[in-house]
Amino acid sequence: MVVVSYLIAIALAFACLALPVLLLWYFPLGGQINFVFMRLLLSAFGVVAGLTILWSLVPPKDQHEVNGVRIDLAKEKRLAKEIEAIAGALREPMPSEVYLIGDANAFVSEVDEVKGFGRRRILALGLPLLQILTIKQFRAVLAHEFAHYYAGDTRLGPWVYDARKSLIRVYENLGKNSDILRFLRRWGIVSIIYQLLMSGLRAYWQVFMRITQAISRRQEIRSDELACYVAGSQPLIEGLESIQRCSAVLSPYWNSVVLPVAVNGFQPQLGDGFLRFMHAPQIEKATAEYLAKQESAAKTSPMDTHPPLKTRIHLAQTYNLPTPDSDRQAEETDLPMISLIDDLGALEGSLLKRYLPALAKTDLKPLEWEKAGIEVYVPIWRKKAESVRSLLSTKTVADIPSLVKDPKALPDMVPNPPGKQLNWAQRDAAAMNLLFCAFAVCLLDHDWKVHSQPGTLYLEHGENKVEPGEVISAIKAGKLPTQEWGTYCAQRAIGDWPLASSKVEPAQVAKLSEDAL
Repeated sequence: MVVVSYLIAIALAFACLALPVLLLWYFPLGGQINFVFMRLLLSAFGVVAGLTILWSLVPPKDQHEVNGVRIDLAKEKRLAKEIEAIAGALREPMPSEVYLIGDANAFVSEVDEVKGFGRRRILALGLPLLQILTIKQFRAVLAHEFAHYYAGDTRLGPWVYDARKSLIRVYENLGKNSDILRFLRRWGIVSIIYQLLMSGLRAYWQVFMRITQAISRRQEIRSDELACYVAGSQPLIEGLESIQRCSAVLSPYWNSVVLPVAVNGFQPQLGDGFLRFMHAPQIEKATAEYLAKQESAAKTSPMDTHPPLKTRIHLAQTYNLPTPDSDRQAEETDLPMISLIDDLGALEGSLLKRYLPALAKTDLKPLEWEKAGIEVYVPIWRKKAESVRSLLSTKTVADIPSLVKDPKALPDMVPNPPGKQLNWAQRDAAAMNLLFCAFAVCLLDHDWKVHSQPGTLYLEHGENKVEPGEVISAIKAGKLPTQEWGTYCAQRAIGDWPLASSKVEPAQVAKLSEDAL
């Protein structure tokens, strides 16, 4: 498929370049002006399209860069020992470089300075998997990845990927990236030839992807089989299920948990936070439902790189291979894989700055997750609540349902971000967030305490617990009717307090004093 792809592209290029020769050499200019103009247009199209295809086949300089931080195995000897054990089981050399990445994934690759010579083997380990998977489960995942080395997939892969990228460049450069061709396509005859050319490329792309992705799925099944022989069927099954669960919620974890903490100048414990996030009740429920859905899906798309989870689990159960004996105690192999990394804090700090380049030169302060509510969220709430103080100056807790239901009151107060115009849905969502902040600050000012963990956030006072965000959502959805609001508050000892905070933070006091001076 790789060879045929390049041959087809080259043949199309020379066919296009032959077009002006055919039209101008064998059929000299003459006759009606319209016919001459048409031949000139087609000739220009042939030259531009042919040269564009040939130029697109020239590979750019390979910039193979892993989006992660490199792990020094000379320092991480316990981790190195596990990797060496799996490499030895398949009689494969150790990777040249091992990286820690933020994805719920692990992968291997080989980078050639010159095709076939000077290969560098790369292994990338996902921090979420290191935290969630036990040692014996991660052995199965590692064995699966080393099986790609063993089967030669990493040597074949770059050729397939290069061919795929070349076809993409041909299609893009002939399409949206070519102003000249866009101009020539304004004439009907050129447009017809162009559409035929692009339709042929699209058809071949479909064939190419279907065949290469089918091969990829077969490679995954073969790697699963070898992983079962090396590490056992059950650890692989458990590892595959955990990968699915992790991948389902990783993006919300980074965006809603890690990002607010990091941009406020703190260095959280990424792996530990993800473990807490995964164990939050609503997250456990969501991931269990997602896993059940994945395990029930038996069909695969021709464009999928991996077989369905159900198929992979069924095959692993069919192999029914035991977990090999280990020199470790059984309880030791049930520890999380991340326990084998000694310098975890430094690696997590580097990974966070890698993912958030704007923080590269920031001296982040260590933060325990239990203190994130006080240190991070409460200051944010107070700042946002202050922005609507004038609107809420006459409002109390009793007015919250009417503010939620009013389609005008709060949304009109939401400013547009610089250079962006919010639509009504975005403005309404921002307004509900402001009301949530005002309600939360109101409770805090009346001696309620914030309880914050990754995936869990609520305020408490004695035995009473309230999640302000859920309260606002329930009112808006009609699940908490307006007429029941008074009873809801009375049951939780929430008074009819003013929504505009009367407290002034120390930083605000300093600012007011400075302004007065």
